[in-house]
Amino acid sequence: MTSPLPLTEQTLSRAEKTAWTLALGTPAPGETLQRWLYRTLRQAILDGRLAEGTLLPGSRTLAQQYGVARGTVQQAYDQLLSEGYLLAERGSGTRVSRVLPERSLQAGPAVPHPQPEAALRPGGPWLRHVGAEAPAFPLHPSDSLPPPFHPHRCDVRSFPVDLWRRLHGRHLRPSRLAILSENPPAGRPALRAAIARHLDLARGVSVSPDQIVVLGSVQQALDICLRLLVEPGDAVWMEDPGYPGASQALRAYGARVVDVPVDGAGLQVAEGERLAPAARLAYVTPARQAPLGMALSPERRLALLRWAREQGAVIFEDDYDSEYRFSARPVPALRSMEGGDTHVVLAGTFSKLLFPAIRIAFVALPWQLVDPFVRAASLAARNANALTQAVLADFIDEGHFDRHVRRMRRVYAGRAAAFEDAARRHWEGLIAVPPITAGLDVVTRLLAHEERDAWQRLAASGLSAFPLGRYTARAVQPPSLVMGFAAFDEAQIEAGARAAAAALRGPGPG
Repeated sequence: MTSPLPLTEQTLSRAEKTAWTLALGTPAPGETLQRWLYRTLRQAILDGRLAEGTLLPGSRTLAQQYGVARGTVQQAYDQLLSEGYLLAERGSGTRVSRVLPERSLQAGPAVPHPQPEAALRPGGPWLRHVGAEAPAFPLHPSDSLPPPFHPHRCDVRSFPVDLWRRLHGRHLRPSRLAILSENPPAGRPALRAAIARHLDLARGVSVSPDQIVVLGSVQQALDICLRLLVEPGDAVWMEDPGYPGASQALRAYGARVVDVPVDGAGLQVAEGERLAPAARLAYVTPARQAPLGMALSPERRLALLRWAREQGAVIFEDDYDSEYRFSARPVPALRSMEGGDTHVVLAGTFSKLLFPAIRIAFVALPWQLVDPFVRAASLAARNANALTQAVLADFIDEGHFDRHVRRMRRVYAGRAAAFEDAARRHWEGLIAVPPITAGLDVVTRLLAHEERDAWQRLAASGLSAFPLGRYTARAVQPPSLVMGFAAFDEAQIEAGARAAAAALRGPGPG
């Protein structure tokens, strides 16, 4: 950890000097940097060392002063903001709140409560990690549609709801009510067979329906894989930048997460081998790296599979939105390559392809994992909604799924072009947008603002985007935002682009 650098008197107010020179100590053994920073800042606020109204430095500045990643600082700030210890004021930066949560909780007359015989004491590795980090998924999601340019969302308005309703009704006839009874823990056979046929045609993966397990989410699949394959403390490769949901799941389980950098060809396999050659598992998004968007190069694919064979490791391939490639055929799945059938767990989800609330995902497993995985799924997750599984099987078998994906691929390609065009006309000097060739969102480069400032300005204008820092652990990336385009029509994109330009060119939040 580096020492704070000296600053001139002219550059800092008294409140700023307090934050800059604050002694934060060192992390406890096994403690993540984000947890350490959150804990020490919170304690400094409670102790009064960071007084009410104290101005905190920006995330980039604090990261440089204490030798940590910007994403680490942003996550700690976000957690403190959400808990009420900090307040982001328009035009005044981020300051210590004048009304702390503890005081709010103590306000009012005391109400006697019966004392339990023993206090409830939650504990364990999950609590230490899940309670310390900003959640990867919203804890209080809204029923309303997301605002521009919220990332990682498909367009639910374009889904054929009437057709889905008819298929649903078909399975609720009196003659078919057995579907309301128990179902196999691996998933309904008709859906597993439909998924196997789809993988063969669309992803080049030849797999038996018996190797398919249906779950509620890719998160469940990753959790079960960790329980079966990894001991707490074992090394696991994680892309950096990478998907926060996977990173938090790995850390919460107790794995030793090895943040492997990503470049223009995807995961740097040689660097992973240097950092942790004997890792038990590697989490990758080879078809379209999350969030940067590049495909894993053929050379890196071969190197990754060679490493897995030599080490007896497993590759968890998250194939989250590979269907939506606009300029060429989808990139073949890593699971389809030689050696993939024995060392790759391919995971996919219908939440990105159809609608988020469907909550149906699947894994294609190596044969040796099928029986233990099904047993674990039966114990930990039981099974995904059987009625939805039956409807989805018909939706795939009758060709509706392929037609929907083909239509949405055209729609999203048009929206990507509209997003690029709006950016050229409205965001010159503010945001640079690269050519968009796939997916539901894109990483855009900030030209005139820091991530936190831009994010707050957009949020104050009713817009949404994610700072790239929330995806990074150690990697150093230029200031960027992850912005979605797929869920918004051309009129929304145009209006959102105008509003974003006004927010970024105008005075800061205040």
